[in-house]
Amino acid sequence: MTESPAGSESPGLSYARTRDIVAVFAVLLALTVVLVVVLVQAWPAGPDGRGGTAPDAKTVHFPGWSPRMSRETSLFVIVMAAGALGGVAHVLRSFYWYVGNRSLRRSWLLMYLLLPFVGALFGLIVYLVVRGGLTSPAGGASDVNPYGIAAIAALVGQFSRETAEKFRSVFSTLLAPAPRGRDHALTPRITAIDPVRGPVGTTVAVTGSGLASATSVRFGTVRSPVSDAADTLVRTIVPAGATSGSPIVNTPAGAVASPETFTVE
Repeated sequence: MTESPAGSESPGLSYARTRDIVAVFAVLLALTVVLVVVLVQAWPAGPDGRGGTAPDAKTVHFPGWSPRMSRETSLFVIVMAAGALGGVAHVLRSFYWYVGNRSLRRSWLLMYLLLPFVGALFGLIVYLVVRGGLTSPAGGASDVNPYGIAAIAALVGQFSRETAEKFRSVFSTLLAPAPRGRDHALTPRITAIDPVRGPVGTTVAVTGSGLASATSVRFGTVRSPVSDAADTLVRTIVPAGATSGSPIVNTPAGAVASPETFTVE
């Protein structure tokens, strides 16, 4: 992984070191194993094969602990474990891409470690919504297909950002929007760009804050649309006719220039 010159930027903006990458990967691998074990152990018992119904509870076995878990509790554990696994899948997909392109920054590592927990919470929320709206009052845990809810929770965990945006879209329609104050829109700020040189067609990642509403990035006098816009990261492509200089990100809250210059080769 490329190292930044000492003292050139704050520690959080420097590139992740090899030991950081190995440590995060080890944690993600261990978390994946734990989640799979929890998912398998908590899976509700099926019918006994003699025409009977599935038991209401089962004993699960963890190292040093063997609690008896009701089917209802098992379903809660399943959706959280599946949601976390979906979050791990999202993390690993992003992790290997940035590591492979030697552009992983240390400030992103905590986000990677937190995403599985976000996936677990979103999986639980969606499960509560589904159970509250699609199950009849007379129905119970025995009416729920664990395969279906596990699949939904895993997808929700993997696409947690899209899930949050969908929730925001739905409830902003159902509920009255909050009044916007003068400080509603964050003032955009750029901390770094990567890479800092390249030919026309190069994908440039701009990191900072208040960038979620960015509309374009200007290279000299030529504008380029943004993609994958988030609060702390936007990407754009160096357009034809771009000139060397500080890229300028345009947002509804104003335009901001990068502290680093981009050299068009």
